Amino acid sequence: MKKKEFDLVVKLIVDQMVSFLMEDYNMPMLEAFDKIYNSKIFEKLQDKGTGLYLRSAAYTYEYLKKEL
Repeated sequence: MKKKEFDLVVKLIVDQMVSFLMEDYNMPMLEAFDKIYNSKIFEKLQDKGTGLYLRSAAYTYEYLKKEL
C-alpha cells in the first residue's frame, strides 16, 4: 500500500471515529479530533506494523473508548 493510500485509510477511520464520539458523547467536533489525535490508539493506527488500519472504524473505536 502506498503512503497516500495508507494516509487516506487512516483519515477515513479517524473521520468515522470523530462522528462516533460526537454522537455517543455529544462531543464537539474539535474536541473529538483532539481526543483521537492525542490517543495511543491513533499512534497504533498510524503504525502499519500493527495492522489496525485494516480493521473497521467501529473496531478501532471500541479500543479508543476503553482508552478514554
